[in-house]
Amino acid sequence: MAEILSQSEIDALLSDIEAGDELAVLETTSSKKKQVSVYDFRHPKIVSKEHLRILQMIHERFAKLVESYLTTRLRALVDAKLIAVDQVTYSEFMLSMSDPSCIYIMKLENLNGDAILEITLPLVFYIIDRLFGGEGNSIDKMREMTLIEQKVIEKVAAQFSDALNTAWKQVIPLDSSIEAYQSRPSFIQIAALEEMVISISLEINVQETTGFLNLCFPFQVLEEVLPQMTSQQMVRSRIKKSPDDKEVIHSRIVKANIPVHVELGRKQITLRELVQLEVGDVLKLDTRVTDDLPIFINNIERFRGKPGLYRDRVALKIVGVEKEQIEILD
Repeated sequence: MAEILSQSEIDALLSDIEAGDELAVLETTSSKKKQVSVYDFRHPKIVSKEHLRILQMIHERFAKLVESYLTTRLRALVDAKLIAVDQVTYSEFMLSMSDPSCIYIMKLENLNGDAILEITLPLVFYIIDRLFGGEGNSIDKMREMTLIEQKVIEKVAAQFSDALNTAWKQVIPLDSSIEAYQSRPSFIQIAALEEMVISISLEINVQETTGFLNLCFPFQVLEEVLPQMTSQQMVRSRIKKSPDDKEVIHSRIVKANIPVHVELGRKQITLRELVQLEVGDVLKLDTRVTDDLPIFINNIERFRGKPGLYRDRVALKIVGVEKEQIEILD
């Protein structure tokens, strides 16, 4: 038989249920409160995530250009990859650089400011050894470069600057150039110590040597162009070619060498006849004087022509186009 509850026990159960409902309401109300995020006034996030992604895409392309140049120049397999795009203070970036190091100040003509390009010394001395014909041996103790070594690396740094211009061209023309060299980070001051900068780091691996390529852009320099940097703009810039690009492509095509030759005729002879050939012998070809001669472009027959003379030189006049060539032109 089921136990019957007394009136006092029923009242106690009802009071417990009401207390539980109030607790659930309090929990629901507290859960609706806004989430509080921590803001660091020493390291403010002044660049949006979208702009950081665009900067990452730009410098991933820069890494590929550097990899291609070093692979060709050093005659060795080079792996260059972007490892970080961060917002840090200028003082923190200064502390991250080696002392001594290979540091170049780049003039950004289009942005009216300066940037820093640092090449770590293990990579520097590997490049120098390879360019002078060595196997790429590194030195045991890091030291400052000699004047001759500085001249050699300055040309390499200029190529890095050109690669950076190419990578940025899809967003804005950067027009960067090497302005000065310095081996001590403490002697460089392109921004206030507490000012925020964009730090970009590339890791470069070649054979058994690992080096880094570090870039520093003061936020004040990029402040005006960051609002113009959008994903849609990058897509449009990839599709649309600027007049400068067309001129570069045209200039390269104009200078291209294309092999052109004419076939006067053909004759099939035996090996015995070939061995017995002497000076003065005449070979009768399968073409007549009035026949058109085939003109080959890159070993492919494209035109027909008539032989003759022009200003005391042997010449050929084009009198017809092959059918396949007409289809291609149409």
